[in-house]
Formats: sequence, C-alpha cells, structure tokens
Amino acid sequence: MKKLVTIIFIILVFLPMFFYLNPFSWIKRFPRYESSQKTSNLLYDLNIKYNLKMEIGDVNDTLWYFRDLKNDKISKLENFELLLDKDSLKNTDLETVKKYVNEFSSNFEYRNYFDSIQVAINYDSIIYKTKMR
Repeated sequence: MKKLVTIIFIILVFLPMFFYLNPFSWIKRFPRYESSQKTSNLLYDLNIKYNLKMEIGDVNDTLWYFRDLKNDKISKLENFELLLDKDSLKNTDLETVKKYVNEFSSNFEYRNYFDSIQVAINYDSIIYKTKMR
C-alpha cells in the first residue's frame, strides 16, 4: 500500500511538471525560410554576374505563409529581404544593386507571395526597397 501511495504521489507531482515544462518544446526549431533550388541558383548566378555577395535575410516561414495566402487568411503581403555584405557595398554603387534586385524580382518564382524586396546590410539598415512586379 505504501508503494502504491508513493507511486501515485510521484505521478501527481511529475505529470503536471512534464506538461508544464514540456521538454519537446525546447527542441522546437524556429521557422526559417528555406529557399528552393531555383532561387538558390538565381542568387548564385546574380552574385557572380554583378560581383556582389547577397543572401536571403529574415523571411516569413514559407509553408504556412503560402497556405494562408492561398486561403485568403492574410490580407497584407510581407516583404522579401536580401542581405548585402558590407564588403560588397564598398565595391559597388546603388545602381548595381537596383539592377540586381530588378533582375532578381523578374526571375523570382514566388514573386506573387511577396509585395516588395528590400536590401539591407547585416540586418541593420535598409539601403534599397522596391515593389514586386
């Protein structure tokens, strides 16, 4: 009887702790935009063509964002962010960045899911922003 009471006590103490301090939520990964192969190749080709170092910045998680847009649950589109390396900025001018962004937006496969493209430097300052066509 004493063992049964001890087991019940342990269950009553540890079960709420398990639900409250869910250890599986610690492992949960934050949503991050994973670009498609076509987008990655487009960025790579444009980086070589314009001699810049751009990468994808903070963008909404694609799966649920795309589904909500298809089901008309989101009324406002988000912007697509590209990050420009500081060293690349020293070697180029704003016209080169504009040409890069225009070519990127014309060949980007998910352009209907985003309202604009913005170019930032290391998540800090926006140097260029344009509407998606």
